[in-house]
Order: sequence, then structure tokens, then C-alpha cells
Amino acid sequence: MRLLKNFFASVERRLAVNLHLNPNVTTIMTGHVNIRSYLHRLKIIDTQEFPCKQDIQTIDHLIFQCEKLKYERGMLKNSVLKAGNWPVSKSELINKNLKQFIRYINSMDLEKLNHSKRCK
Repeated sequence: MRLLKNFFASVERRLAVNLHLNPNVTTIMTGHVNIRSYLHRLKIIDTQEFPCKQDIQTIDHLIFQCEKLKYERGMLKNSVLKAGNWPVSKSELINKNLKQFIRYINSMDLEKLNHSKRCK
């Protein structure tokens, strides 16, 4: 739940946002399920690194750094830059860029990312 507070300051704020939940949105906002750092913490997998050993798979990595998502993140970044600066906080992604951020989240194929051999 700690991660969820980075997106929403309060329960009231979360309830005020019309959020259509799906597995990817839930995974990114909670940091649970198919995120390697989470699975490693639960001792389900041996390493929290991507299979290509480029970096540890965390929510921040997926949102702001993952090379495999560079093209998709570029579209989100361009949208955010029209009204502000990049990078932005997770709460700004929700409060000011919800539609684009959800599109970005939904473009992630976490299963494919977790089993790929190359990150570039």
C-alpha cells in the first residue's frame, strides 16, 4: 500500500478518480503480482533483475527507465512535456496525465518483459 500512496494522497483522492482497473493498472499502482522485485521479496523467484541483467525491475524502473518501453514512454513523455516537466511524480501522472499514463501502462506486456532475453 506504500506505493499506492505515491499515486493517491488519500482514499478520497483515489475515489475521485474514475479509474478503470485491469491487471496492468493494478500491478503498476500496487507493485504486486508480476513485478520481479515483488516476486523476489516473496522468494518466488531468485532474482529481481530483468532476465537481461540490465536493472532491477521495480515500478519506477518500468515507468521511467526501462529500455524495452522506450518508445511507449516517449509518447507519454511528449504528452507530459506539453504542460510541464519530465520526469513527474506518480501523483502528477494520475492527476494531470491520467489518460496518457493509463495508455502507457496498458501498453506494457509484463509477461513478455519478464521472459525476454534482451532489453534493447
